[in-house]
Amino acid sequence: MKSLVAFTDRLVRAAAVGLLLALLVAVLLGVASRQLNAPLAWTDELAQYLLVWTGFTGWIIAARRRSHIRITVFADLLPKPAGRLLELVTQGSIILFAAILIRYSFGLIERTWDVDSIALPVSSAALYVVMPLAGLALILQALAEIGDVIAGRKVDTAEPGTQPL
Repeated sequence: MKSLVAFTDRLVRAAAVGLLLALLVAVLLGVASRQLNAPLAWTDELAQYLLVWTGFTGWIIAARRRSHIRITVFADLLPKPAGRLLELVTQGSIILFAAILIRYSFGLIERTWDVDSIALPVSSAALYVVMPLAGLALILQALAEIGDVIAGRKVDTAEPGTQPL
């Protein structure tokens, strides 16, 4: 199981690197082509799609590494059982939000499946395909966090800059 988790972590990080590099290339091509008075119309739309995909991929990575912003001033003052309950409620809320994201993302995909992109030879639904994948990843991560809380394993919020790459 740990090897599967490690493989998916590497896969998501590799996708994030690929998306960021593609975004950089798209933006640089757009800027360079404008400077040469021969603008490439498709670079703006590609950059928008890549930015959305990169954002969702980063969200998955941040959830996995527990590096989202958390304000724990009051949670740290709670006794351990209440702190564990608060963590269960937090992770349950994440599952609920991710389930809502998945539900509505399928509607967005369905409504835009037959709408062509303005400048790219793809469906506009390509923008939204990442949403159910991100929702599923968030649900799985929240379930793992719930399992850690129930098993009594300490769930620390990672300090910025201390997460392994």
